[in-house]
Amino acid sequence: MLNFFDLANNSLPYPVTKDILILYKQVTKQYVDTPLLESINDLVPVKIKNEFDTVIGENLNLMNPMKLLLDWFKQEFMKWMDKSPICPFCNLSLNLRYAKGNSWIVRSVEYHNCPQCSFAVVFPRYGEIENIAFNRIGRCSEWSFLFGAILNSLSIQSRIVHDFLDHCWNEALIDGKWIHVDSTLDYPISINNPHYYEKNWNKKYQYVMAFSNNEITDVTKNYSFEWKTILERRKKRKNGDMSRIKDYYDKI
Repeated sequence: MLNFFDLANNSLPYPVTKDILILYKQVTKQYVDTPLLESINDLVPVKIKNEFDTVIGENLNLMNPMKLLLDWFKQEFMKWMDKSPICPFCNLSLNLRYAKGNSWIVRSVEYHNCPQCSFAVVFPRYGEIENIAFNRIGRCSEWSFLFGAILNSLSIQSRIVHDFLDHCWNEALIDGKWIHVDSTLDYPISINNPHYYEKNWNKKYQYVMAFSNNEITDVTKNYSFEWKTILERRKKRKNGDMSRIKDYYDKI
């Protein structure tokens, strides 16, 4: 049972926070919500669903249907929300007002307004997958929340991975192994390229964690060639052991 007093007094290692753990616990609970997954499954084009059914039924290679799904999701279904949008009329950067949400359901709301004309964009950051699917716009978190649900709706077990820097993605259980899948990247980089971020984005990890509805797993070693350096970073922080983080996650 969730005990907020216990959680409030449970110190966590930087950069892990209570809000992040609660968010991922609640999001991944939706990955095992059968009525929700049935609703999400209806979004997927029939051709792609048939490809998955055939491949899974005949135990064939999943790469072709995964490519079809990733291409559809990135190129046709979802839109990317820029962090610094431009007014389409004045070609000026929009001013940002940020309002923090009061729960994981609405994490925050961004209000972008043109300094010259009346153009405005309101961007709520949802944790509820149905709202993300309805809006069809977001950044890496919205994309990974929804794409993970889509994979689960297609009988491909998935989880969310977060690097505690500025990015998150999914992993899919394929042939008994957890495989990196990032719906924000172009195929083939988007699948089974776990070292892409370290090599191309100069990531300096301390933690990379995978979240399911009942488990949190330290997967940092799978995404880095600098494991010894990462261990040294962790030693410089207090309370850096995974047991405390896992205990906290179990209590949510």
